[in-house]
Amino acid sequence: MRALRDGQRRGDGRLSFRARLGLVVAVGVALRLVHVLAIAPPTAIFTDGYFFHWVGKAVADGHGYVAPSQLFFKGNSVATAAHPPLYTFVIAAATKLGITGDEAQRSLGCLFGAGTIALVGLLGRRAAGEAVGILAAAIAACYPLLIAADGALMSETLYGLLIALVLLAAYAVRDSATWWRAVVLGVLIGLAALTRAEALLLLVLLAPAVGRVRLFAVACLAALVVLAPWTVRNWTTFDRPVLISTNDGVTLAGANCGATYHGRDVGSFTTSCIEPVRFPDDEAQQAAAYRSDAASYAGDHAGRVPVVVAVRVLRLWGLYQPTRLAYDAQNRRLAVQEAGVLFSYLLIPLAVFGALGLRRRREPLSILLAPILLVTITCALTYGGLRLRQAAEIPLVVLAAAGAYALARGRLPQLRRRRA
Repeated sequence: MRALRDGQRRGDGRLSFRARLGLVVAVGVALRLVHVLAIAPPTAIFTDGYFFHWVGKAVADGHGYVAPSQLFFKGNSVATAAHPPLYTFVIAAATKLGITGDEAQRSLGCLFGAGTIALVGLLGRRAAGEAVGILAAAIAACYPLLIAADGALMSETLYGLLIALVLLAAYAVRDSATWWRAVVLGVLIGLAALTRAEALLLLVLLAPAVGRVRLFAVACLAALVVLAPWTVRNWTTFDRPVLISTNDGVTLAGANCGATYHGRDVGSFTTSCIEPVRFPDDEAQQAAAYRSDAASYAGDHAGRVPVVVAVRVLRLWGLYQPTRLAYDAQNRRLAVQEAGVLFSYLLIPLAVFGALGLRRRREPLSILLAPILLVTITCALTYGGLRLRQAAEIPLVVLAAAGAYALARGRLPQLRRRRA
């Protein structure tokens, strides 16, 4: 009992960092449960959540990673790589355990959310001390955009957790540049890429944190080892290289046409851009055709591309048609999204302020900025949408907590580094 009390309280009688973080996580989980059970909408048919649910069921039932519409409407097992597989495999494991209902599977996001909140707290402590860590965790616990992501049957809930782990692993490599820490970093980036493919860019964006060329090579090799089984499966299935997913084809097609280069929807994504399927029996070939169509359109309208790219980035951060930003998300309650967008307008300037403060303390900002650069690059290449921001929300919360704490103390230099 004495050890338990020592673990809960510090020498001055206050609760320890671990105990305070646990309380914040408990509050965050409670908010997410209320959201799932009383606010979040059920998963709509023919959305990404529908895909994860039914392909997860197919995997659990022994059919493999196959297209759900073909299997459950026509009885055909047709292999797919329409989305990266990791979140689907998680849903398949849950299905095997008897967690089969939509509400029950969406409730799994509460567990991922709990992990994300705790890891955000550790990131905040590593960047600027215990007070910032607790404040960052509290923001993550209450942030409507993170709550909405955790209440939808979508891969973003797992992705946020993995991004937080990647950032902590990058800090670990920076603190002690050992090969096994580089391996852990590479493995985590590989897992994140198997959740959302663009995460693979973090290998390059976090290279300054790794520092040494050999350790960077180790991290890259570890990530490729994680990806290899899925990539080999795709290559043998489609008889052409498909690194992670074929989803980029339809994404690029929906973001490169007249409707998204001019007018009200400039810089966004619309299904009206997508041409009818020409290769119904070959998903990879169809994705290649979509990529070719998008590249051709962009090449034919090269003079318009800089404007479109700029608007995409402005859309991502809510600086262009801000009232439409909340609409860009599947299976989420619009009111929660709108509240999250409004909340983010407070977080972003605080994050800028926090980044300036950490820079004055010569903290390694490259680590926290890497996911923000990642989503900005992804958006510039595809379209400006709120769902693409998930990776950036993690460092955004940490930097905003640092900025809020600095404002409360009135002195930016008060920020102190505490290693996890």
